[in-house]
Amino acid sequence: MSESQFSDMIQGNVLMVFFYHAIPNVLGMLALSSAGIVDGIFVGNFVGDSALASINIIMPLFSLLLGVGIMFSVGGMVRCGKYIGEGAYDAANAVFSKTLITVAFSTLLLSVLGILFLDQLVGLLGANEELAPMVREYLFIMLLFMVFLPVSFCLSFFVRVDGQPVFAAVAIISAALINVLLDWKLVGVMGMGLKGAALATGAANVSAFLILLVHFVAKKSVLRFSLRQQGWGEMLHAAYNGMSEFINQLSAALVILVFNWVMINRFGVEGVAAFTIIHYLFFAEQIIIYGFADALQPIVSTNFGARKPARIGSFLGLALFCSFLVGVILVVLLLAMPETLASLFLDKGTAATMALTLAFISLSWPAFLWNGANVVFSAYFTAIHKPMPSAFIALSRTLVFPILFILVLPVFFGDSGIFVSFSIAEFITFLFVLVFFSVMTPGKVVRTLRAT
Repeated sequence: MSESQFSDMIQGNVLMVFFYHAIPNVLGMLALSSAGIVDGIFVGNFVGDSALASINIIMPLFSLLLGVGIMFSVGGMVRCGKYIGEGAYDAANAVFSKTLITVAFSTLLLSVLGILFLDQLVGLLGANEELAPMVREYLFIMLLFMVFLPVSFCLSFFVRVDGQPVFAAVAIISAALINVLLDWKLVGVMGMGLKGAALATGAANVSAFLILLVHFVAKKSVLRFSLRQQGWGEMLHAAYNGMSEFINQLSAALVILVFNWVMINRFGVEGVAAFTIIHYLFFAEQIIIYGFADALQPIVSTNFGARKPARIGSFLGLALFCSFLVGVILVVLLLAMPETLASLFLDKGTAATMALTLAFISLSWPAFLWNGANVVFSAYFTAIHKPMPSAFIALSRTLVFPILFILVLPVFFGDSGIFVSFSIAEFITFLFVLVFFSVMTPGKVVRTLRAT
């Protein structure tokens, strides 16, 4: 069996091509994003639930910074994939170079501003007197290394669209192992607390960046980087097309801020710690789904450029099936062993934190049955250059509906209204998704492309 059956996105076997990209991408996404979860496990077990809450306090800021990088990266990647599908390799190289420069510069600028206004940020993020010192310590170190995380994401996207998803996964997994080892050494053995967790994450991000650079100096790389670029207005088009990814991150930041505010006012520090655990569980499932969705984007964008609607539909169906299967598995685990999952983060937690966590799980699990489809369809719309429905989905499921329901439902249903808000938000969004897809099927969008 030839290698092209796996790697050729336009001509290869649909099943083989999808899993050739999806499996390493899921593993890579899990590894790259495991830094925060591993930090949470070590901090929750070796430091305590107050320190765990401190990590969640700063998540809105990092969602915002990462969102800027992902917006340009995803928008640039799908444009690059379309150019590769059309055989326009010079245009693909230009998009790659401009995207990498834009991501690095914008993230570095925002990180520097964050360091300069560190105390104001700590207050803005909602840290109370108990949490503020820990938040400040963790935040400062993370900002020093922050630029390497979105740049690593950017490089991994373009390595995949360049036809090397396995290398991207190997690079990211290697960096994740470094993070685990450093967390064990700095937090578990040396007792450095949040400072050690932040240093471990920073070192892992630097490692991912350095390893991924190797691909672009290798002969097998189609894409080549160059500082001398013109036509920077194309980055506006990339940002527009990647807008839904930025909205996802920005919305997550705002929702976490609101949830932290509600939980700390209603339940105290234990409430924030409980929400942090739910966020980790939700994040673990979502990152697997994003692994499938992000693998789908370069495949769909390349076949979109090659005008192959039947292949696009087949790849989309595979991604939807995989995302639903992941959701079902997690629901089974949540219902069968909720205390075991929660105790991963709560060796030193309080009984109140555990009780709140279990209550949250008991009412939020239905969200995992349909949120995967929402993520996959959002990625599909971005890949076919339809950013507005993708942005609408992102806004609905991660901002508008969650905030609306967390503010309104408790009035009628008390604490249960808080816990069930995510499930209702995802389901209503899914209904809108079905409407959008009915008018933007692969066949319809490719016919429109041919007409232009």
